[in-house]
Amino acid sequence: MTYKGIVRGKVVELESGVALPEGTEVEITVKDGQQEKLTPTPHPRGSPQALLKFLDAPPLCTPDDVEVLLEAIKEGKRPLRFRGIFDQGSKTS
Repeated sequence: MTYKGIVRGKVVELESGVALPEGTEVEITVKDGQQEKLTPTPHPRGSPQALLKFLDAPPLCTPDDVEVLLEAIKEGKRPLRFRGIFDQGSKTS
């Protein structure tokens, strides 16, 4: 499940109507670019070392993001054409 809320000091106030039991573990994803850089890197931007470090980092998308992407890919599929534009006059199919 996904809930929205606002940070006030060191407390996250969830949207109205959400009541989680005491001790519930949560994971917070910052959405509006206020994320701090997670780990400083001594490698220059765009260097092979920096790219390898980036590729080793976990993705910044949620399972919901993946589902939306897969659905968009599915909706965007086009039927295959086995005949090319130059095959219009051809009798073979």
